[in-house]
Amino acid sequence: MRILLKILKILGKPLSNLSYDRVVEEVHLIVGVDVGGSFTKAVALDDGKLIGLCTVATTEPIAATSGALGKLLSELSLPLKEVEVLAVSGAGSRFLGASILDIPVVKVNEIEAIGVGGLTLTGKDKALVVSMGTGTALVAAYKDGVIRHIGGTGVGGGTIRGLARLIVRRVNFELLEDMAGRGDLRKVDLTVGDIAGGSVGIIPAEATASNFGKVDEDASEEDLAAAIFNMVGEVVGVVVSLAAKAYRLEEDVVLVGKLARSKLIVERVRDVCRLFNVKVEVPENCDYCVAIGAARWVQTHPEQHLKR
Repeated sequence: MRILLKILKILGKPLSNLSYDRVVEEVHLIVGVDVGGSFTKAVALDDGKLIGLCTVATTEPIAATSGALGKLLSELSLPLKEVEVLAVSGAGSRFLGASILDIPVVKVNEIEAIGVGGLTLTGKDKALVVSMGTGTALVAAYKDGVIRHIGGTGVGGGTIRGLARLIVRRVNFELLEDMAGRGDLRKVDLTVGDIAGGSVGIIPAEATASNFGKVDEDASEEDLAAAIFNMVGEVVGVVVSLAAKAYRLEEDVVLVGKLARSKLIVERVRDVCRLFNVKVEVPENCDYCVAIGAARWVQTHPEQHLKR
């Protein structure tokens, strides 16, 4: 009854016109869940405010979602009955049913969740949201509700792990980033200065002309790890810069996802984007973007919850 009474307050306004800065109040507590291949992330929104978040390992999607929900509520000291809906997204969400622990489940398209999450995290009216995970997805998002998947690249965190396994026989990301931070790119990459003797156009002499184009015989594992991180960061940076220019979002690029927490990757993406006069922002809780976006999407689409 409480939900129906609140719905009556907004019956005069088309749901399609609701923007993401206006939280509809018919759902009190929403838990957003991003069911990923390795980790499942959960967030709790109470009347539009983020009040908690947690991460658990993904073993099996239903078990991981239930586990993340239980951990989140335990940390918040809240009973299960306070949750009115689970907003789920991510690759593993397709394996979930219509309810979990008698709580209705609403599945949110991951592209929608990325776009809405990026706007929610930054408070922007528009943004090129760059989801950096195993690969990289680019989403143009606007406050009026328009969310557009504009492309991406297969280069991302999976590229780092795969090449590192082949080249330096390591797979732990934290270890690899530590190694890369101690490496010397001059022993692996060919620079513009090496070829041209100086800068060329907008490209400075120290910029990369060819990734792995000058591998020295005495290049260490640290040098090779640095080159892997550098290549991934530069590829993502170029793709992001060109997309931002094409969609006139040069002032509004937002990096999200697990890879956005890598200091080395973000530095390289920023360096490349700076050449194209593109500004990059990494919001707090960037790796919870999909979970936050899913929860926020349900708040702005109450008809999806009322169908349950």
